[in-house]
Amino acid sequence: MLAKAADKHDPDVEVTVEDADAAAALIAEVTASLSQLAQRHNLDMLDYLLRMASLEAEEHLRLRSRRRLC
Repeated sequence: MLAKAADKHDPDVEVTVEDADAAAALIAEVTASLSQLAQRHNLDMLDYLLRMASLEAEEHLRLRSRRRLC
């Protein structure tokens, strides 16, 4: 059942995400929140993976803003 739900596109997310930078910002925010949830429930591996995803999204944004300054 979850696999079928994951295959569907969420129209709300599609409307709010205009480009790669907006997607990275949303991913950074959502994964940081999910990481906190995982921490509260001692889901250590999920917490680690979510923090890595959040850091990766934030790094994408940092690199993009740096390139724009040059």
